[in-house]
Amino acid sequence: MTNFQKDGDLVRIIALSDSGVAQAIFGPLHRHLAHIQEAFRDPGAPRGTPAYRVTLDAQGDQLTVRARPDGGADLERVQRIIDALTELTRRKGRVREGEVLAAISFSEGPSDKPGPMTLPQLGGLTLRTPRQVHYVEALRDEALDLIFGVGPAGTGKTFLAVAAAVEALKQERFDRIIVTRPAVEAGEKLGYLPGDLAEKVDPYLAPIWDAFRSQINENDLKARRERRQIEVAPLAFMRGRTLANAFVIVDEAQNATVLQMKMVLTRLGEGSRMVVTGDPSQIDLLRPDQSGLAHAISILENVPGVEIIRFATQDVVRHRLVAHIVEAYHRDEVGHG
Repeated sequence: MTNFQKDGDLVRIIALSDSGVAQAIFGPLHRHLAHIQEAFRDPGAPRGTPAYRVTLDAQGDQLTVRARPDGGADLERVQRIIDALTELTRRKGRVREGEVLAAISFSEGPSDKPGPMTLPQLGGLTLRTPRQVHYVEALRDEALDLIFGVGPAGTGKTFLAVAAAVEALKQERFDRIIVTRPAVEAGEKLGYLPGDLAEKVDPYLAPIWDAFRSQINENDLKARRERRQIEVAPLAFMRGRTLANAFVIVDEAQNATVLQMKMVLTRLGEGSRMVVTGDPSQIDLLRPDQSGLAHAISILENVPGVEIIRFATQDVVRHRLVAHIVEAYHRDEVGHG
């Protein structure tokens, strides 16, 4: 691709292969292009100068990219983003907003690999941040038997753990998946809920089943549940068991006490891997100081075979407003601390 000068700007014209690819990449009302341009906002721009280091103008299946006279690196970065989204469109037939944000995130810094940038995937999901990539690498690493994924809501801790577990089960690296979580949520008590025990705990486990349904069709999921290849149960059900040849996920671990955490960690049997996820800012225990998640991390951090991934607000992959909400609550807690 060649650049040329026009009205003092550095310009590159990117021609897409056809109008369908162009429409998918540009997004409805050019929303995807707005996200890309926003990545080049210059907060230090003097008054009276453009707020963006790069501007994008789409006409038909052609994209005109304008940068400052010294913006050659910015044009190359835009090219990497567009090339990655083009390759994704050819494979999947569409581009979602999250995939655009992923391409923006992974395009930072100089490219040291030939060819289009490939967006990392897991179970059909596009990973969105470098820390998510690190997490998935740990989930796939045969040398790691205990992985902690901790951080704010919406960072993909549980969802990616379930996707990695399903991948490992399909590859027959484990015989079964076991997901467990404490039945303590937002001050509610199981005894006040209607129904038998299964009906009482089911609302607490619904997010887990949603994650499974994103990876396995309903019939396959039902069959694997009946064969006990997939089991989801409250933490209390783990007492006295040895979990061998299993991919174990301990979810919402911030709501496990120190004793409960010790109990579940010591369930780990031969040929098993355990992933512990939680958000230390969302402890629902009556005494937050009894949470076993931070305690477990503090005493296990330097143990061989243990990996700890700490997510931040930059890794929130839900609606972009969620990251701002998390930050606002954190500032408020610090201010009142």
